[in-house]
Parts: sequence; structure tokens; C-alpha cells
Amino acid sequence: MKRTRSGALAVSLLVVGFAQPACVSAPAPTGAAEWIWTDDASAEPGQPAVYVLLRDFELPAAPTEAARLFVAADREYAVHLNGHQIARGAYRRGEPIDEFQVAHLLREGSNRLTIEARTPHGDGGVLAGIELADGSMPVVTDGDWLVLTDWDPRLVKGETPLAEAGPMLGPVRVWGRPPVGRWGRVSRGELQKPDRIWRSAGAWRIVHVTASPGLEIEPGWRSSHRVDFGREVAGVLELDFRPAAAEIPRELRVCLAGDCDRRPLLLTPGRPAWRDSARRSFDTVVVAGVPGLRAVRARR
Repeated sequence: MKRTRSGALAVSLLVVGFAQPACVSAPAPTGAAEWIWTDDASAEPGQPAVYVLLRDFELPAAPTEAARLFVAADREYAVHLNGHQIARGAYRRGEPIDEFQVAHLLREGSNRLTIEARTPHGDGGVLAGIELADGSMPVVTDGDWLVLTDWDPRLVKGETPLAEAGPMLGPVRVWGRPPVGRWGRVSRGELQKPDRIWRSAGAWRIVHVTASPGLEIEPGWRSSHRVDFGREVAGVLELDFRPAAAEIPRELRVCLAGDCDRRPLLLTPGRPAWRDSARRSFDTVVVAGVPGLRAVRARR
């Protein structure tokens, strides 16, 4: 059933994309990059999903000039390059895709690009690549990428060869090059400043969770914590926790002055941390379905 549905969706995506006659002949600014997603036949249609996609690529020498990472993901993404988490964001229809300076993280020889992608509606897409100063793109999203089924820090850092990962890796599904599907045309954005890159931001407001969970916000959801920051803070919300073995419903409420944004909490399997895709203002956070919550922080 899943493969039949995915095949039908792939056809519909292509039909929608190529039905735009003005787009087909124009070369995409993302070169040969293709929208990709998981080819997981066991995924449930329409259900929230989190996937880790990764790919190795070679460089004859570390770049001495600019190297730009461009990336978009429907709905949210976090990018790791050679183990450094450098960028995060969310899909915005009609706006340029995100772009970051990454020359300082590239090295001679083998490099590993990893993208965490999550979506509340099951089907999604990731489009990414790295462009060097001479216009070449040593890596773009295509059918050679792989899906990691369970978080492994050594794989993300490139310490474990992909050939040794075996059953932890699966194939990707290729939707096609832009313009395709609901994403249509894409345009490149402005290079973001270094202070926008994740690793440069310091945690400035941290709440360590030590109280026993007990607040019930939904029937049966007793593994809940309400974390009060004491005042309004603005930043990227981060959670640290002990991964739960069982798959249970999880929810996040980000509140300011009693007004709460409520959404599913999508966790990467096996990873003991969660990072939001955007800066927000909040004074209270409610986390449900995560019994091993250790710390909640706001990162500038």
C-alpha cells in the first residue's frame, strides 16, 4: 500500500511541476540538486515523520574561498557538516531558500553532509547542495543519498564509514529537480552572516528540569513538564532528555502570556536532544510525552 501510494504521489508531484511551462527550460539555480525524501515503505501516510539523510563527498583540497551551502526542507531541517550542526530552518513557500557560508568546515578528502528533516504530514522533501567559488557543486541531493534509521553520532561526524553502517541505512526517493511538485521554482537567498550559524550561538537562559513529572495536560499523558522561564525570553528552544524506548504521543506547547502554540513534538529516533527550527518569544514551555526531560534552554 505504501509504495503504491508513494508512487502515485511521485507521479502527481511530477505532473504538477512540469505543468509549469515557463519553468521547464530555465536552468535551476540549484544545479543538479533534486528534491529527495525517504523511500520507507513502512511509513504511515499523513503521520508526523522524522528522517536523517546523509551523503559523503570528496574534495581534492580544502577551499580557500567561499563555499555556500544552500538548503530547503518541507517542513523543517537541521544541517550537520562533518559533525558540526551549522544551520536550521523551515520551508517558506515563495521565499528564497536558505544559504550559509561553510568553507571553514570543509576539508581535503572525505566530507559528510547530514540533514535532519521532519514534517507533521508524512510526505516531504529536502533540496540541498554545496557550491564552491568556481561554481562547481561537489555534493547535491540526489539518488545517491541514504536515510539513517537511528541516530548515531559517529555516523553523523563521519567517523564510521557508510559501508560499515549496513542495515542502519536505507534508500531515498527522488521527486525530481526544480520546478517539481508543490515546491515549483526555487531561488537562492542571501548568504547568511556567521552569527546566524547555529554553532556560534551561546545558550543564555537554561532551566534544568529536576522536579518529578506529574502535570497531566491530556488524559493519559502524565509524562509532562511545565517549565516556567520566569520572564519573556527570545531564542531557539532546545530540549535535552533521555530517549524513550516506546513510541508514545508527544506534544510541545510554547507559550507567551498564556497564549500557546501547540504542535506535535517530532524527535529524531535515538537522539537525546531536540532543537526548534526558528527563534521564538516565550515565557513557558510545556513538554508532554518525554518522561526523561533533563534541561530546557533558550539559545540566542
